[in-house]
Amino acid sequence: MPERRARRGRPVDPLARLFYDVTGEKPDDVSLLRMRRVSVALNLRDNDALWSVLAVLEYYARLYEAMPERIEQAGKGNLDAVREEAREATDALMAQHRDALARCKATIELAERMTVEHEARYRATLAALNEQALVVQAGRAADRIARIAGNRMVGAVAVAAREHRQQLDAAAAVFEREMSEAAARAAKVDQIAVRRMMKACRALVVGALIVILLAAAAGGLAGRYAGNHMVRTDGSPSARTGHTSLMSPFMNASVSSSVREAGSGREGPRRLRTG
Repeated sequence: MPERRARRGRPVDPLARLFYDVTGEKPDDVSLLRMRRVSVALNLRDNDALWSVLAVLEYYARLYEAMPERIEQAGKGNLDAVREEAREATDALMAQHRDALARCKATIELAERMTVEHEARYRATLAALNEQALVVQAGRAADRIARIAGNRMVGAVAVAAREHRQQLDAAAAVFEREMSEAAARAAKVDQIAVRRMMKACRALVVGALIVILLAAAAGGLAGRYAGNHMVRTDGSPSARTGHTSLMSPFMNASVSSSVREAGSGREGPRRLRTG
């Protein structure tokens, strides 16, 4: 029991364990010291695959060291048994060598797989970073384009509004000018109509006066003609003829004044028309 506890308590040397796994035999202190010297000279790491090769070589070295003794044993004993033992040892060494090569190959394959996985992860990470960068760049470009388009749109709207305002101002000015011209034309038409109405009224008044004067003149002439006819027939003037004779100068004066006014009235419209 104490020996088992002592064995359990001792730490297991990984180099001795590797040598035991590769060769199937426990190494001695000389073999372990030699393997440590070689590993220091080669600067091997703990997870290096050359440890297995180193264990195999150490096993071969032990066999070569033990060859003289075995030769002597073969000389003393049966040569066939020695050959069979040597063949078995060689087969075991070759099997161990194949096993070591397989382990090396597996280690290399594992390293290649790890390298491929690491490269794939690296590429995926780079692709994700590139996508994020592209998204950020696209967002910035979209914001910049939107700002530029907005500024241009605002400028275009301002220019269009300015042009529209100028057009409205020009249209308002043209409308005001047309309205003023129309008002001036209407005023002129009103003045012309008023003048025509005044001329027509004056013409009517003058025509009425002329008709009245003509009627008065015709009455006076008729009275005078009747008086003269009575004087000629009777030889003495009557009261009617005398009255007529007395009224005739007044009628003559009124007729002459009405004729003058009519003439002046006719000249007035003529002047107005010429004016």
